[in-house]
Amino acid sequence: MNNLKSFYLTGLAALAFCAQVMAEIDLPVQTSDKSPKEIIERYIEAIGGKGKIQEIKNVTQVMEANVQGMEMEISSTSDQENKRLMQQTALNGNVMSKTVVRDGKGYISAMGQTQDLEGDQLDAVNMQMYPFPELHYEEMGFTLSSGEISEVDGEKAYTIMISTPQGMETKEYYSMESGLKLRVSSETTGEITYGNYQETEGILFPMLMTISNQMLPSAIEAKIITLRFNDNLDPSLFE
Repeated sequence: MNNLKSFYLTGLAALAFCAQVMAEIDLPVQTSDKSPKEIIERYIEAIGGKGKIQEIKNVTQVMEANVQGMEMEISSTSDQENKRLMQQTALNGNVMSKTVVRDGKGYISAMGQTQDLEGDQLDAVNMQMYPFPELHYEEMGFTLSSGEISEVDGEKAYTIMISTPQGMETKEYYSMESGLKLRVSSETTGEITYGNYQETEGILFPMLMTISNQMLPSAIEAKIITLRFNDNLDPSLFE
């Protein structure tokens, strides 16, 4: 019996030693064999092609989600042609916040107070003025570099590290299989995971977004219920 007990304890000690060694080993990280340009070009081709995308001057979308039993509606209009953006969030029909960017400036209005957007915050929303910002990273002065191979919900993905002139950093994940964008994450805006890509006017667009950030009590799933391209926009949207 003593021999058996000794063998058992020795085995546990060996397992503990192996676990410690494995924890101290730096496993090799698999890095991307594609450049950021190649990854983005494949994504653009996967969603419809550069020519088709360049025809899009503005996008209006409305998303719905449920937050702790309350109905949330997130509406936005990205007007690339006139460099304008409007985003609005409502809970149970009551507007909680509105963000507007125009003429190179931006503000956010919430709970009766208005604050100008500057630095990282303005950088983050400026990217959203473009329906497909990936085509405009260079003109916006962004620095791109390839990252490691990651997994998003079990799917292998290339990663791209993006740094704005103001220093805001964002990581984007693109499916190695389909080329589609799977996720975007940053300390400023949190994390958005894209899914359920569907075709609208010849362009694949994610109709489901899982949003997680420090402003939300938990991650929410937002479904696009309205998606329109190239509307005749009312200027009052951006006031």
